[in-house]
Amino acid sequence: MSESLKTLLYLLCAAGVLLLAWVARPDVPGRGIVDDKGEAFFPAFDDPLTAAALEIIEFDEETGTPQPFKVARHDGVWSIPSHENYPADAENQFAEATAAMIGLLKGSNVSDRPADHELYGVVDPGSAGPGATGVGKRITLTDAGGGTLADLIIGKDVKDSPGQRYVRVPGVDRVYLCGIDAGKFSTAFEDWIERDLLQLSSNEVTAVVINDYSIDEINRRLIQGETLELAYDATTRQWSLPDLAEDETLVANRLSELSRSLDDLEIVDVHRKPAGLSSELRTEDALQLDNEAVRSLQSRGYFIVQGRLLSNEGETIVRTDDGVQYTLRFGEIAMTRGGGEDETTEGTDETSGDTGRYLFVTAEFNPDLIPAPDIVELPDLADLGITDDDIPAGEGDDTQPSLDEAMQQAREKVEQDNARKQQEHQQKIDDGRQRARELNARFADWYYVISDPVYGKIRLRRSDIVEKTVSGEDQAGDTG
Repeated sequence: MSESLKTLLYLLCAAGVLLLAWVARPDVPGRGIVDDKGEAFFPAFDDPLTAAALEIIEFDEETGTPQPFKVARHDGVWSIPSHENYPADAENQFAEATAAMIGLLKGSNVSDRPADHELYGVVDPGSAGPGATGVGKRITLTDAGGGTLADLIIGKDVKDSPGQRYVRVPGVDRVYLCGIDAGKFSTAFEDWIERDLLQLSSNEVTAVVINDYSIDEINRRLIQGETLELAYDATTRQWSLPDLAEDETLVANRLSELSRSLDDLEIVDVHRKPAGLSSELRTEDALQLDNEAVRSLQSRGYFIVQGRLLSNEGETIVRTDDGVQYTLRFGEIAMTRGGGEDETTEGTDETSGDTGRYLFVTAEFNPDLIPAPDIVELPDLADLGITDDDIPAGEGDDTQPSLDEAMQQAREKVEQDNARKQQEHQQKIDDGRQRARELNARFADWYYVISDPVYGKIRLRRSDIVEKTVSGEDQAGDTG
């Protein structure tokens, strides 16, 4: 073969390779594809009232599983399906989440390559498996019929661009820049509920009774310990304990912690009680429980002993000036939920790192906690001490009240004051009874979980709050 022919063949081969390489070249992002920057992600979603449910799915890299969290509205009531439909105080939170999705605009196109999803952190958590990385947070809003209103995967922050995230729509490869606040889509249970469990203020507390007993679970009998009856005087802002010895004093900081802990007692988690147990608590009658309710109680450290509900870690009674009396019964180390539905881990609140403790709460109205009105006894007319000199002079004899009339007016004034005091007292009773009824209805369905450190600040013993008084001689002896 001649050299010229060889050269020609080489050139033809090279041209073929170049042609093949050109045909097989990767697509250049944006080339031949419409640039949709500035368009709305979900143009049909423009009415926040159509949103009836929000689902947020995150990915747990340790377990390699998706962790769904859902808030839904049913019959006008918000609830959290992942926590046994616990009522959600979600109106404001849901409104903010919904507003963040309405009118959300697409930013610059970043990539159309599925291989880049991991890089930008927009891998779908719903389909990710063990070992997956670069997984995003998926936000889905649906209407009452289950139709999708908005669906987005939020990825990593954009470097040097505060407020910007990488995002994509599930099922679509393109990745966008987007200005969205991922903090609006919290999967923390406590962000969606009314966390203040007792809904009382520390200045309402008039007394705390700490009943330190335990249960002999084998013989089903109560082992009674000490009982501390603490009283609080709002005027002097001082706690008192009736059986203090002369050389003993109360530890003020521990009692202040007790007061603050009752005021700020927060829900960590909840577990629903059996229906039979809940209904019995609402009736305010003697407990008549079925086997399911008894097993539910015992598994959490609660027992029926001689018709009385007791707990294996004692109880604390909190009395308030509006007549509401709370009974806090402390049970076993709690089961606190993870991110996913029906997921539980024993003993640790995964949000705060604290251990959890079961708490069974009831409320009742105690009219004795509301002081009786100061009723003034009606005096005899002679005892009023009114004379003619006490009667104001009028313009004439026809306008000047008689002595008897003046005395009667004084009696009527006392009667009016007494009636007003009695009316105010009755109103306090009615309000206190209604508040106790509302609280008990709220508590009836649920075992609550509180953090163990807070439990330790409420479940006090005498040695925690009473100390020996240090005299001047003792101090001198210590320094000598």
